[in-house]
Amino acid sequence: MSDGLPRVGSALIVRDEANRILLGKRNKDPQRGNWVLPGGKIHAFESIADAAARELAEETGLKVEVQHQFRVYEVINAPQEHRIVIYSWAKVVGGDLRASDDISEVKFVALDELGDLPLTPLVREVLADAGYIGEKFPRLLETPGAAVPRLFAMPIAGAICRRSKRPRTGKTCGPHRIGPVYVQSSLRFELAEAD
Repeated sequence: MSDGLPRVGSALIVRDEANRILLGKRNKDPQRGNWVLPGGKIHAFESIADAAARELAEETGLKVEVQHQFRVYEVINAPQEHRIVIYSWAKVVGGDLRASDDISEVKFVALDELGDLPLTPLVREVLADAGYIGEKFPRLLETPGAAVPRLFAMPIAGAICRRSKRPRTGKTCGPHRIGPVYVQSSLRFELAEAD
């Protein structure tokens, strides 16, 4: 494994009042010329939110309020690339929109135009998972006000069904259905219930 890998980064999904998404056009390799969600490397002892806000300010000139996490993605292209990127929701609270050295162009893009842009594969996946492009569009799966903060989904399958020697009461240990969803910290737990 190469030293310094995996690289951990933080990026933001920023929507404006017109429900457009903030994108930047990469001005460096790899993926030069493709559109990305602004973000970058998390420095030692820097929070995920602080790193994302710092990177967005450097790349776009905007100041944002980071709201909560959307999802975590991993990119592995051995042996040179291994990245973990944490995407969060954010809203603009100030600044002036401008491009930086890393980003040659920056703009808010209407939802119906997202699919036509040359996006990086990861950004295309993130926007599809958010319900902004692809088969899921226009039904938004998660929005800033309704998303459940979590790093990753983790089903809990801890109950063991044991047959008792007592007479049956109609309950069986057959197939399970997913029950209520509980959130603790940033993890999502789903409990299985017996039919």
